[in-house]
Amino acid sequence: MSFHLKVFIRILALLVLALVAVWLFQHHYSYTFFISLVVILGGLIELYTYQRKYYGIIDRLVLAMIYNDFSLKSNKKQANETFQHLQQLYQKLQLEQEQNQVKELVYLNILNNLETGIIIFERQENTWNIFLINDYFSQLFDIPKVKSWQNLSRLLPNLTQYLEHLEFKESKTSLDMRIEGEEKQTFMLQTSTTVSQGQEFYIVLLDSIQKVLDKKEKDTWENLMKVISHEIMNSLTPIHSLAHNTLEILEEETILSADDMDDLKLSVQTIANRTNHLRQFIDNYRKLTMLPSPSKTWVNSAEILVQSLAILKPICQQYAIDVQTVIETHLSQYWDAKQMEQVFINLLTNAIYAVKNQDNKTIVLQVYERNNRLWIDIIDNGKGIPDEIKQKIFIPFYTTREDGAGIGLPLSKNIVEMHNGYLTFNRKDDLTYFSLNFPLA
Repeated sequence: MSFHLKVFIRILALLVLALVAVWLFQHHYSYTFFISLVVILGGLIELYTYQRKYYGIIDRLVLAMIYNDFSLKSNKKQANETFQHLQQLYQKLQLEQEQNQVKELVYLNILNNLETGIIIFERQENTWNIFLINDYFSQLFDIPKVKSWQNLSRLLPNLTQYLEHLEFKESKTSLDMRIEGEEKQTFMLQTSTTVSQGQEFYIVLLDSIQKVLDKKEKDTWENLMKVISHEIMNSLTPIHSLAHNTLEILEEETILSADDMDDLKLSVQTIANRTNHLRQFIDNYRKLTMLPSPSKTWVNSAEILVQSLAILKPICQQYAIDVQTVIETHLSQYWDAKQMEQVFINLLTNAIYAVKNQDNKTIVLQVYERNNRLWIDIIDNGKGIPDEIKQKIFIPFYTTREDGAGIGLPLSKNIVEMHNGYLTFNRKDDLTYFSLNFPLA
């Protein structure tokens, strides 16, 4: 029976009792009239208690949901339909809270395991409080996970002063900070603002540039050692096998037959070829590691590029390659002309190799100024570099060409960096770009 029906029956019973009491009063049944009044009063008290108990249960459930108190665990089926619906709503919110707690735990675990310092501020009226500090940030600066701006200002004044200088706007820059009296370190600082449901958050990401460079250097050395080990083993394995084979022939045969002599000659020739290959490999390594310091003079940057192209012009004609030059500036640069010419030859050779088997063979050279820098683009319409090896193209001795030594690009990159420039690779609109850029002299 529903709550409303039970209340209706109680009210109807009280009305009947009231009518009976009126009839008793009219017929002067004083004693019976008095008893009926007591019964009516008891009925009213019971009705009040019943409603209070009913709505009390509803209030407790509603207040529990308002204050996110989902500690009650009950799956008992309720006889009352309203209670059953409320219990279902309570259980639904309870499940959602548990799921949100799991998600929050996962997100927090991700943030704490990122090797980037993260601190998130939450605006509270006219000040900022700390919403979150991840483990890496706390360990990086050796500070506790404080909650107030004042405590953070005391521990990391450089950071808080700079954020105040930024006026809590979005930014991406570098910042020098001194930690616990140590030498200053340079950090990459990135900030962003998020506003949601009337709440404003300010997110700060900090990366130690030295740690990033150390990791990059370590990865580069690991990749380099893999390539060197692979190259050396490819030569030593056949040399070792052939040397043992030769030794066995010499030990077993007192008089060598013509076939034995042929085997010996082939073994010695193969050993000689592999040792020559190793010597060439070592010479290439010396070119990379013992690159002489540039002998710089003032030269016309565009002329060096054009001279390099002239050296390779016969090869371009042989493969019927259309070479286009777009020279917008003839800026003078303080360069080692021979070294920069070698860079352009290396990059142009790669471009020729990329397009020589294409139906439409095109190489474009561009020289221009942008953002206070000199840019030189060498563009080809070849098939491009596969995604799986993009990260390896500047690793010494890594090559996909049968006749390649794998030192052209890393050597070129070293030379460009010795001239205070950058060499980058990009792929867009089905074209391959190798771009060099230098500060304007």
